[in-house]
Amino acid sequence: MKLPSKEDLGFIGIVAAVALIFLYIILGFSGMMSALGMVLLFAVPIYFILDNFELDTDEKIVFSFFIGVGVFPSIAYWLGMFISFRIAIFLTFIVLLIAAYLIKNFFCKKELG
Repeated sequence: MKLPSKEDLGFIGIVAAVALIFLYIILGFSGMMSALGMVLLFAVPIYFILDNFELDTDEKIVFSFFIGVGVFPSIAYWLGMFISFRIAIFLTFIVLLIAAYLIKNFFCKKELG
């Protein structure tokens, strides 16, 4: 995937702003922030994991969201059976970030050398 041009970045920014305004009108500020937080919690850790593999940027974004929708809530729910769900969500996020770090540092170096 090629990097987006400045015009495309402007369009992406406008679309994101319109989506956030729509969520704000429909759900209010807390609903908008919840929707934004869910997207970030689901997508970011898995994106960092997929960043270690040879995928295009658009593939990483789409795969990270859909894999994150399945993996993140599953781990958080499982942990939530034993501890508080708020702590389970935080621990799931941290565990997935640590997994991305370990994959980057240990498994990708073995492929190169």
